[in-house]
Amino acid sequence: MKKYGWLILVAILIGLWPSSSHVNAAGADLFLDGKRIEAPADAKPEMVNGKVMVPLRVVGEQLGYQFKWEPQAYKISIQKNSTDMSMYVGRTSADVNGKTVNLDAPPVLRGNSTMVPLRFVGEQMGLKVDWNNKNKSVNLSQKVATQQIDKQSTSQKSSQTQVQNTSTPKPPTPTTTTTNLAGSDKLTQDAFSSSKQQDTEQLKANTLLVQNITFQDEALQISLNRDVTPKVTKMTGPDRIVVDLAEAALTSELSQQFPVRSDGLRVLTNIDSGDVQEVRFAPADGQKGGVRIVIVLNQVRDYELSTNSTGEITLQLRERSVDQAVTPTNSGGRKIVVIDPGHGGRDPGAGSITGRHEKEFALAVGLKVKQLLQNDPDIQVVMTRDGDTYPTLDERPQLANEQQASVFVSIHGNSMLASNKGKANGSETYYARQESLGLATTMHKHLVAATGFKDNGIKVANHIVTRKAQMPAVLLECGYLSNLSDEAAMFSEETQERIAEGIVDGLKEYLGTVTVNDTSDSINS
Repeated sequence: MKKYGWLILVAILIGLWPSSSHVNAAGADLFLDGKRIEAPADAKPEMVNGKVMVPLRVVGEQLGYQFKWEPQAYKISIQKNSTDMSMYVGRTSADVNGKTVNLDAPPVLRGNSTMVPLRFVGEQMGLKVDWNNKNKSVNLSQKVATQQIDKQSTSQKSSQTQVQNTSTPKPPTPTTTTTNLAGSDKLTQDAFSSSKQQDTEQLKANTLLVQNITFQDEALQISLNRDVTPKVTKMTGPDRIVVDLAEAALTSELSQQFPVRSDGLRVLTNIDSGDVQEVRFAPADGQKGGVRIVIVLNQVRDYELSTNSTGEITLQLRERSVDQAVTPTNSGGRKIVVIDPGHGGRDPGAGSITGRHEKEFALAVGLKVKQLLQNDPDIQVVMTRDGDTYPTLDERPQLANEQQASVFVSIHGNSMLASNKGKANGSETYYARQESLGLATTMHKHLVAATGFKDNGIKVANHIVTRKAQMPAVLLECGYLSNLSDEAAMFSEETQERIAEGIVDGLKEYLGTVTVNDTSDSINS
């Protein structure tokens, strides 16, 4: 069955591939050593946001790599001989033999295939890579790469031989020099070229080079060719954090990835942060040069700076520190309920059978819960997100803990990843700690009544959001997005409203508050 294991990818994040106007090379051909490689029809090499993406498994299998897919973590592991690599869908870094390597673009799923940047394939699999924009084709060559290595080795040996043979050189006459350069004797010319190449490489090694710049999970990450501590300054008008790297230069590869804007700056794209307007960078002014990176903020943020010996710099944004502690909003006896619409922003969650996203469903239901409780005299709602943003898995329960919430509820949609994915259906509720069982029992009863789906029961699972919340916490899998019937209902306004009402009824029953729509209230009014 192993050879069919890869088919599980077909159900994962169907909608992850961006429908961007930047995709301008759909259906490109793929060649390895001049031989066409047949890629799946839905995973041809493509140019996305200036990055050529190729199907990793298709290329890797031609080179003898072994693959393992871990669907729960969205992780793919690649192994061959002493090479061990792993990467995650949606992340801009990969692990190569225990070392973190930055990617030009995050891997994405396209049909059955994981698409990765062409540059990664070239650097980590030892291939000579070439994108032919005219013919819309990707050309990979292991033969050329091997020949180049052999040629460099031969050139080095030739250079060494020349140095040995000319340890006591005789001054050449002008005629002899001219004849050697123009004639068949290329030894002096080769030695000159080799020396020039060595000088260039030495100059490059001595230059501080900015190799990559990314912004993810509220953190700016800078990769350089050696360790250095940057100068960081906070500025106002507008609020921004400025990172200066004295005497540094951008690599040509990085410059090509980010074309110069009309104002002379280069800008990172796809910044997923409500507090960050943009991240821009450019060579710094002054005789000594350097590179300046600017984080333009929508509101003031603090930061933590860390560096390591490999030249990696991380500037992690933090909430602005204040003198007073967070004040819970349950003053006056109101109980805090934290509603967590799952996923969001760069994390779409599971893909539905018609190509919609779990994050859309979760947010729609969460906002309806908020609306139902916005005027409740006994319950105060706190949302982990009320837009298409991505609080991390740690930040969601942390918010609930800081607010001293009474209850934490995370809203999700399920998906089955096997060949019978269309058959799985129903609602289920998860909890992580025994103290949450009472909440899970109450919430699940109301969830199943609201959806009308099959009752899949209450289950224990080690989800981060329910494990780290310091109050009773549950994760509701309302229905299966991979099931055509469940999905159709879950994206209807009527079902979403019923689910939201069921969540509210469950919360009120568990917390023991008075339901405003009780019959007794209607009679007494």
